[in-house]
Amino acid sequence: MWRLVFLVFLVVFGYLSYQLVYGEQGIKRQEELAKQVQYQENKNQRLLQRNDALRAQVENLKKGKDAIEERVRTELQYIKEGEVFYRIVDQ
Repeated sequence: MWRLVFLVFLVVFGYLSYQLVYGEQGIKRQEELAKQVQYQENKNQRLLQRNDALRAQVENLKKGKDAIEERVRTELQYIKEGEVFYRIVDQ
């Protein structure tokens, strides 16, 4: 009789231990979720920094003509009146 009770207790204890570690709400799952949360927080931080830089660039373009002029000069290679443009070509 005591052997049967001990065996049932051992089986229940083993099952509950397994569920504690590997179950749906177990320790392993919690560690996995913590890693996913940390990854997402890092990704969100990088995106926030990028958004802040873009927002600052937009504000700069809205407020100043210097920024617009600089952008046009670099991207479209415009020059002002009275300036001389020299292009050096390798042969």
